[in-house]
Amino acid sequence: MSATQIVEELEEMPVETRREVVLSVLAKLYPRSAKAIERLLRRIEHPEVPEAVWEGFEEAEDGKGIEMRDEHFAQPPA
Repeated sequence: MSATQIVEELEEMPVETRREVVLSVLAKLYPRSAKAIERLLRRIEHPEVPEAVWEGFEEAEDGKGIEMRDEHFAQPPA
């Protein structure tokens, strides 16, 4: 099968199937970059979402969130 045939088949696939195939291939070719590739594809698929939102999602995925409690708001900074 030629590269041209593979590209043509990819173009004919439903978007979700195409996404799975691309992620699978890239993860096998670049296993240490799988997370970065996944995040890049999300941004490409949803260009309407602001970058700051993606950064927040990714911080949460990486466990970098902070716990907010009511007492944090009891004495706000001046």
